[in-house]
Amino acid sequence: MKVKKVMTSDVGVCRLEDDLTKIFDVMRQKDCGVVPVVNGENVLAGIITDRDVCLFLAARDKKIAGVKAGEIIGGETICCEPDDKIETALKKMRKHQLKRLPVIGKSGEIVGILSVSDVLRKVKKDRNLKKRAYKTLEGIFEPRPIVLHEIGAQTIETSDGE
Repeated sequence: MKVKKVMTSDVGVCRLEDDLTKIFDVMRQKDCGVVPVVNGENVLAGIITDRDVCLFLAARDKKIAGVKAGEIIGGETICCEPDDKIETALKKMRKHQLKRLPVIGKSGEIVGILSVSDVLRKVKKDRNLKKRAYKTLEGIFEPRPIVLHEIGAQTIETSDGE
């Protein structure tokens, strides 16, 4: 089964220059906890989760006003493509402990979001795929050691030594 058969395609996005109010509006309108962030060419620049926003604000003791999406998104964004096999996407999720993957087209544009929940809802009759989805959930929620990296005067918290 391919990602495009399972992904959510009605995805709300924001731009790098959008503020938190816009991000919160997208999350509320789409009833989701993740918002893809695109650049001026509508190419995926990163994603913002509800958790990212909370940690960003708490770590920097910032107020909501004036915070832009571009300030919150991190480094590399793990993605998949619509024609990828579900099994391949689930491996990425498990490896990187991600509950959701942005689905991008050939030019980098966002075409959907694939979540473990999407997979579980669609694969009821496929025992093998259901088993892989549950294995992915186990991998996502498996505790990993927290490693602190010091950068200048800041300390950055990451998982799995990355």
